[in-house]
Amino acid sequence: MITGADQKKAMRNIAAFLVEYIMNDKECSRDEAVEFLIKTTVYAALMDEDTDLYLESREAVLDILKEELAGNPYRLLQL
Repeated sequence: MITGADQKKAMRNIAAFLVEYIMNDKECSRDEAVEFLIKTTVYAALMDEDTDLYLESREAVLDILKEELAGNPYRLLQL
C-alpha cells in the first residue's frame, strides 16, 4: 500500500527530474525551470493524486511533458 508520504515523495522526485531536464533543455536557472514546469498540464496532473501519474516512471512522465511542449497535450489523456 502506498502512503500519502510515499505519494508526495514520488511526486517530488519526478518533479525534480523534470526540472533538471528543463534546465538543460532551455539552458535556464532552477527557479526559471520550476516556474516553467508549474505552468504545464503535466505538472498539474502529477500533483493531482487522483491521476496516479506519480506511479509512472519519471522517464514516462518526461515523455509526456515533451509531447506537451511539442504541442500535443493529448498523450496525457491516454493514461
